[in-house]
Amino acid sequence: MKRRLLLPLVLLIAATVSAQVLDRPVAVVRLTETVNIGRRQLDAQLALFEQQLGRTLQPTEQEQILEALMNDELLLQAASRSGTRVTQQEIQNYLSVQRQQWSQAIGTVLSEDQFRRQVEQQTGQPWGDFVADVSDELIKLKFVRERRSDVFSRQTGVSDAEIRSFYEEQATSFTNPAMVSFRHVYVDLRGTTDQQREEARALLADYRRRIRNGNLTFDSLEREALDDPGISADDFGYLLRNDARAQQLLGRAFIDAVFALEEGAVEGVLESNVALHIVRVTDKRAPRILELDDPVLPGQNVTVRQQIRTLLASQKEQEALATAVEAVVAELREEAEITLFEANLPW
Repeated sequence: MKRRLLLPLVLLIAATVSAQVLDRPVAVVRLTETVNIGRRQLDAQLALFEQQLGRTLQPTEQEQILEALMNDELLLQAASRSGTRVTQQEIQNYLSVQRQQWSQAIGTVLSEDQFRRQVEQQTGQPWGDFVADVSDELIKLKFVRERRSDVFSRQTGVSDAEIRSFYEEQATSFTNPAMVSFRHVYVDLRGTTDQQREEARALLADYRRRIRNGNLTFDSLEREALDDPGISADDFGYLLRNDARAQQLLGRAFIDAVFALEEGAVEGVLESNVALHIVRVTDKRAPRILELDDPVLPGQNVTVRQQIRTLLASQKEQEALATAVEAVVAELREEAEITLFEANLPW
């Protein structure tokens, strides 16, 4: 018979004491299984919230976070008991929306790899852990919706009166800053040598002289750019006066020069942080408060009315969800066993 290798008793005792010191229990939750919430888990959540808020949490706020951890565990156990699942497609759909929102926030389109790196940097989690957390959140939401579908069925749409009232209270928030739209012929300077920069400047200066002398039109120059690999032509669209990302990309001096031009004016050679440009201004708009049926931005189909409707509908959805979660958690706590270890709490 094989003999099992046993740890000496002193090592077992030391390991037990060490584990208790490293992660003392703060709560035990049991609905379908017994799960320990440890001090390390709680401390990590407290630190995360303090980092996000930039301040120390009050004791009542710390208690709320512990309550949330216990409620999350109850919801996960109840969802597992009911057989609630989410598909990989549902997870991927959620991640796609998140990647789009992150891209909009930083002003550039993130690839999947870039999004993963951003997530890991911002959350401090490995990608696999983040996806697992997303899966858990989606499972809890689906379970709550299924269990308290009556709460969501009572939701009403957003009325025109509600939209009007919100608009009148927040009208000054719906503004367009000063903006200008322009077309431009340009040479990208990124990755070029000093000699290439001077050659590009001389080329565009010659084009500008020919336009000024009437020997060339801006439209014909745009057509030439289609066949010339050395220059490019494009419709920039609308440049907003207060667009911080545009200022960082193009430089304040270039933006000031474009805004100083009159509609229809052709000017160059203007230098931005990334290129040399000949610019033709196609539209200039002064800052103004938008009306309900104005587009949020020129050239867009979304109006102020539609934006408010979407916002209010989202608020109602969140309120219904909060009501449903509160009701479900109250029901689960009636049948669950929860034990607090107050001596191990940090407050």
